[in-house]
Amino acid sequence: MSKKSRLAILSLALAGLVGVSAATSACTVKTKHPRVKISISFLEETYDVEYTLYRNMYPQTVQHFIELADGGFYDNTIIHDYKNNDWLGGAYSYNAVVTSGDNEIQTDYSAAYTSGSLAEYLENNCKEAAYYDMFEAGKFTPSVFKRTVYNDKGDPEVDSADALATLIGEFSENDHKIESGALSASYGALKMMYYEKGDSNQKVTIKNSFGELLEHDYRYNCATSVFTMQMGNSTSYSATKYCVFGELRNDSAKKALQSLTDAIADYVDTISKFTTTVDTKVDTLDRFAEDDGRDIEKQFTLTSVPLIVKTVEVTKY
Repeated sequence: MSKKSRLAILSLALAGLVGVSAATSACTVKTKHPRVKISISFLEETYDVEYTLYRNMYPQTVQHFIELADGGFYDNTIIHDYKNNDWLGGAYSYNAVVTSGDNEIQTDYSAAYTSGSLAEYLENNCKEAAYYDMFEAGKFTPSVFKRTVYNDKGDPEVDSADALATLIGEFSENDHKIESGALSASYGALKMMYYEKGDSNQKVTIKNSFGELLEHDYRYNCATSVFTMQMGNSTSYSATKYCVFGELRNDSAKKALQSLTDAIADYVDTISKFTTTVDTKVDTLDRFAEDDGRDIEKQFTLTSVPLIVKTVEVTKY
């Protein structure tokens, strides 16, 4: 069987995965089920929603998310695409200070919403450059590479200089299959997102959780920092094409999330319009992607009152 067609079949053997986290400290044990707390603010009330992550089935996605959380990347960001069934976050700051000439300007979400200038607001608060800065600083564990190289013995390997900033896609369309117990795209699912790269057949080398080097499509291995919280029983982002790597921890987590959605519903009842659509471009700094895989035009739905991700805290590694 060729490398291109080989499947990464995760079995119970992987369920025993433990290790040491380089992103935190040499004594941090990595468990099968880490936990994170996502604290979301709405109308100055904060809702703490806890998730259980599944390192035993989606190890590289979980590691990447934890590295971002530990680096403070997600703190003080917004839900930038608000749909009934999916909330997208992890890409834009809330009210960042930007430099204009010799001046520093405090961006203002509410003013931008009122004036119809949210497209400019998103541009000023985009975190893509900050993400690539973290990559250049060596804060991420590489899983995607430009190519495979061969050593003096003819064995395949990858060069750290060829590492890309993106994340391997741990889902079935990318040949990552779980024999039993795979998470589903259901209410409360936490998923890693990526933006469609068009019809490009651009190839990369991925290093899967078994250390195997496989050639796969870049379009399935191009996630960076964007995540989605599934808010309904159906979704536009199925588990076959997007990695579902976490779920609500318990009933208390479900109640916290429900309290947030109830607060939103109560507020929506008092106003005439809660959302607006904004056109913008994403993946503008992707230097590896071919032309149809960068400067991708997207339309997001933003809320009149921001949903602010105050913090994403790892509570168990």
